[in-house]
Amino acid sequence: MAASTREYLDPIFLSKLANMELVARCAVEGFFSGLHPSPFQGFSVEYSDHREYHQGDEMKFVDWKIFARTDRLYIKRFHQETNTTVYILLDTSRSMSFAGTDAVRKIDYASYLAAALSYLMLQQGDSAGLISFAEKITGQIPPASRRTHLSAILTALDRHTTADGTNLAGILHTVAETTKRRGLIVLISDLLDDENDIFKGLAHLKFLKHDVIVFHVMDHQELTLDYKGLIQFEDLESKDKLRTFPQSIQSGYRQRVEAFLEEVKKTLGNSGIDYCLLDTSEPLDRAFIAYLVKRRRLM
Repeated sequence: MAASTREYLDPIFLSKLANMELVARCAVEGFFSGLHPSPFQGFSVEYSDHREYHQGDEMKFVDWKIFARTDRLYIKRFHQETNTTVYILLDTSRSMSFAGTDAVRKIDYASYLAAALSYLMLQQGDSAGLISFAEKITGQIPPASRRTHLSAILTALDRHTTADGTNLAGILHTVAETTKRRGLIVLISDLLDDENDIFKGLAHLKFLKHDVIVFHVMDHQELTLDYKGLIQFEDLESKDKLRTFPQSIQSGYRQRVEAFLEEVKKTLGNSGIDYCLLDTSEPLDRAFIAYLVKRRRLM
């Protein structure tokens, strides 16, 4: 990928951008760079591969071009012939406003990811919608498939602000109860809420036969506690404060974070939910590569 495109995917540079549409386009172009054509099996592509013809198969699905070359019959294998409806759930609670030293805020990184996902889905002819939330749903763009729909989603992403605490589990149950058409639910959040309640909310979505992907957005310093000297920490939602030398608690902190992440990954995996941890210090296009890998596992 060209350097001029890569710079738009650098987390620090992202924090200085205001053109959401430009970032979305560049991220998607970067996503396709170096990948084989039509990797999105299971969305709106016509077919993904072939299998040998078996007696009783409908002849209309025979690939006659392959027959002309090989003198053997192969059937086009379809994954999904109808468009997918994609619901993007974006966490805008106050904790998402956090940014470590020289880093992009979690909400900005998450918003660029949401923009790129929307751009990608609409380019494929799928329907995309956006739900932003904190303690309650704060904004909603219903799913649609027309290309002009992207403007509405990007405008909403440009205008959102972070506020209030988190009621992620309640939001997941609300979405499950009000979403009429089964589709792909993409949750973008730091998951800073009661994890057992979150698991129950996600399980509710799976019970209703939605495909679910969780993008877990975390700042690098949240993952490592990589600070030096005496630091005062403040919870952005509860306002609780702690003044300490991070080096004295770093080892125990990292062990607890690793245990938490492993529990989330294991529990979601057992429920058939895709999980992808995103470190905001990493380039945005890596999120798309991880997304492709995760989607392939569902095929």
